[in-house]
Amino acid sequence: MTVTEQPPLGLATDGAPPRTLLRLRPEVVVTAQGDDLELSHPWGRQRVHALGAETVRRLDALTRESADLDELGRLGDGGRLLHLLRRFPYLVTTSLADTFGEPLATAVPIARSAGLPAGPAQLDTAVLSRFAYLRRLPEEHAGACVLESPTAPFRLTLHRPAAGAFVAAVTAARPVDEAAALAGLGPAEGRSLAGLLAGAGFLDDGAAGEPPLWDFHDLLFHARSRPGRHDYPSGGLFAHPGTAQLPAVPGPGAREDGTAIDLPVPDWDAVLARDPLLSEVLEGRSSVRSYAATPVTLDQLAELLYRVARIRRIIPGDPDDPHGYDVVDRAYPAGGATGELEVYLSVIRCEGLVPGVYRYDAAAHRLRPRPFTGPADEAAFRELMTAAWRATGCTVDPQVLLTVTSRFGRLSWKYSQIAYALTLKHVGVVYQTLYLVATAMGLAPCGLGSGDTDAAARALGLDWTAESSVGEFLIGSRPAGLPRRAQRFADIVTRSRATG
Repeated sequence: MTVTEQPPLGLATDGAPPRTLLRLRPEVVVTAQGDDLELSHPWGRQRVHALGAETVRRLDALTRESADLDELGRLGDGGRLLHLLRRFPYLVTTSLADTFGEPLATAVPIARSAGLPAGPAQLDTAVLSRFAYLRRLPEEHAGACVLESPTAPFRLTLHRPAAGAFVAAVTAARPVDEAAALAGLGPAEGRSLAGLLAGAGFLDDGAAGEPPLWDFHDLLFHARSRPGRHDYPSGGLFAHPGTAQLPAVPGPGAREDGTAIDLPVPDWDAVLARDPLLSEVLEGRSSVRSYAATPVTLDQLAELLYRVARIRRIIPGDPDDPHGYDVVDRAYPAGGATGELEVYLSVIRCEGLVPGVYRYDAAAHRLRPRPFTGPADEAAFRELMTAAWRATGCTVDPQVLLTVTSRFGRLSWKYSQIAYALTLKHVGVVYQTLYLVATAMGLAPCGLGSGDTDAAARALGLDWTAESSVGEFLIGSRPAGLPRRAQRFADIVTRSRATG
């Protein structure tokens, strides 16, 4: 966090409360046009008319310097300026500072729903929200430390270590004055900081209550991977110009030094002749958690992988365009067509294929074996299959486990904030495609809701921070007598309409 020099002893505030300073966000641009002005900012722009030249001048000054809240109403048309700031509170930062203007903490609005963070007049006890978290910003932000929460429409920058210590002190319910003393702050500073925390939405007030059905990481992921609850730039920003895009088709990986297995290419006419109609497959799709005595065959796996996961074509990017990259076209839709998903096979029983781990080479339609190099690899393989067994409620002895991985860099090179959310959307599309094709082929498909990320990395030979498992799917032979197509629509429409 940013550390500033403290005033010498004897020049302190002598117990006076910190000053409240207001300033426009750094991204706000004020364009003056006589008595009118236009405000441009991350959420759009507004025009304000007939403000008066002095108000326009002072508002423009707030893009460069802070103004004391107490002084705004006393100087000239400060009341008009304060009214304007309250109209657009999401453009205003609020700082607590000492007599010399050195800040203790600054509340920065990150959502358009934010208001000026006026805390309660007197807060005796404080406890931090269970959704709040403290982190440091990248070095280009001068090592600032910030407090954030998916439930808060503000980001709180902590300029002094004592502010962070105060936050730590209220991780349990504690009197504000006691928390201030533990942090090395005076009572007035502690009360003001507690008020700012409360007004910015970082304290559990016990009245409104916090969302009971959300886990911390789920709510944070939801709030930060979609616009509206944060101000971080998101979308296709190409935020890593100094880093080369990962190749569209990965080269040989760890442990891939053996002979690849070329897979047969299915015949178009034969597939069309035996496939059920789309509606029959859609209505007949289900998760199958039992298998026939005879396992799935290599030819069946080859057709499934070809129809679902192969690369149909690669469209080369413009080498002269810094944002150009090779577009990957597959059977399923994907945002940006980055082709970041890969498929690995962990085989227990498959007719024509030796048990073990394989990577599907989607461009060449072949399997690349990844032999175990020792007992640790074999142990990880067993852990991976055990995790799949548990994910089915311990009801299925897997024949073949398909592990879907993401080469995250293919997405994050282009997309900011939404890259991981996007790869999970792609996994869902792959699941549906696997279900439909497997059902049409008469196989037994079953998507899993979880897997062991660490075991997968060890079993497959991956660096989990660069390429990691994001989905697991079981494929096996379909039991005799289990139909693969539906004969009619199934629904509860008539019953639901009859009951209201």
